[in-house]
Amino acid sequence: MSNKKYTYNYDIEECNQLFKRGVFPIGCGKHDKTGNVFHVFCVNSRYLKVLNDIRFLNSQGT
Repeated sequence: MSNKKYTYNYDIEECNQLFKRGVFPIGCGKHDKTGNVFHVFCVNSRYLKVLNDIRFLNSQGT
């Protein structure tokens, strides 16, 4: 059994920022009930660092 962790990100703008910084999804899809698009990322140290950087910059208003 694999102990990899995955996350579903529904925030498209945040996903675009991740793509620009070299973090790419392992999949994408559409929620069955709501129809919202999401990207699936493998949770690792790079993903977490870039995500924290993006959220910090967004909180600063840049």
